[in-house]
Amino acid sequence: MSQDASGVVGTVRLARSRRLIAALRAGDVAVVDLPELDAREAQQLIDQRVRAVLNASRSSSGRVPNVGPQMLSRAGILLVDVPSDEIWSKLKNGERVRIEDGRILRQEIVVLTGVELDEARATSDLAQAESSLATKLDSLSANASDHIQREQSMLLAGANVPRLRTKLRGRAVVVVSRAYDDAADLRGLRRYINDSDPILIGAGPGADVLLKAGYEPAIVVGHLDHLSDAAIRAAGEVVVSTASGTVDRPERLERHGKEIVTFVSSGSDDDLAILLADTNEAAVIVHVGAPPTLSTFLERPPADVARMFVARLRAGAKIVDAKAVIHFTSKRHALWPALLLLVAGVVSVAVAIAVTPVGQDWYHSLGGQLADLGTWIKGLFS
Repeated sequence: MSQDASGVVGTVRLARSRRLIAALRAGDVAVVDLPELDAREAQQLIDQRVRAVLNASRSSSGRVPNVGPQMLSRAGILLVDVPSDEIWSKLKNGERVRIEDGRILRQEIVVLTGVELDEARATSDLAQAESSLATKLDSLSANASDHIQREQSMLLAGANVPRLRTKLRGRAVVVVSRAYDDAADLRGLRRYINDSDPILIGAGPGADVLLKAGYEPAIVVGHLDHLSDAAIRAAGEVVVSTASGTVDRPERLERHGKEIVTFVSSGSDDDLAILLADTNEAAVIVHVGAPPTLSTFLERPPADVARMFVARLRAGAKIVDAKAVIHFTSKRHALWPALLLLVAGVVSVAVAIAVTPVGQDWYHSLGGQLADLGTWIKGLFS
């Protein structure tokens, strides 16, 4: 490459994992795969003093505010999004490239083209994401308020929530949904399940995830169309959700000799499983398949997000994400730090909603019913 070539010149280092990012050297052109590049990831790249970053994923999609791209730009590190698997085959470790206007050149031949995220663009994307998040939080608070008003007796007093034959009081419960990282998280919980002997609950198709992992669910919960014959047959207890109060094709349950227990609600399988465990006085509820980030949490339809939020807010500190349990049990740590983190997370979300205009109307309209919750939240910050 000529001495007067413009743009950024450096040596390619493929760093698809965080372990390889830690091995980057000053002046490298780091090729990474970091969707929604966050502050921690950006700081790691800054600390390695790389010259440029080529991201195989979108550094910022606009779904959630993330300051990583802005941090790199302010640190003088060029960031180019090249969201394509081709990047891993077209670039090799150790070769020299030049990057100019989003183009990646090797021996002055363009091999890839991406989108350069300078500070102006990163700042604009961040502002747009913040505005989108505020809108989604307003929608969440409005829908949650409507959901509480419609199903107030169930949510606040546990009315119409079935009382189970299986005793959950004082027991740990694992609720499995077929969603995010379900199979991997269930494998990671093997030690916890063996040591603690929790009650296993399959939420809809999550019952099949349990069966595939070699476990038999003590309870399955969900709409009958979401429950397989294998899950119904293996379960110790079957709870069928129905918005109308009647169960279509009850012969499916009768064929397997199962008693029909109905849960009259229009909620999703996993939210009803959490409400069921909470109302039946489970001590801890470990959720497998929960949304791993705020952006994925908010991607569902607004009404579903509201029901999910209210169910978890009602369960409070009882509910713990499977990944937190895996982290502490794999290192033989106590479980209480995970519970403390969960309390902090619930409080943060509640406070975030409380500061929005719709959120303020929500809290005022609920008045005495949520007075105790409001006092608790304020007490944490006093």
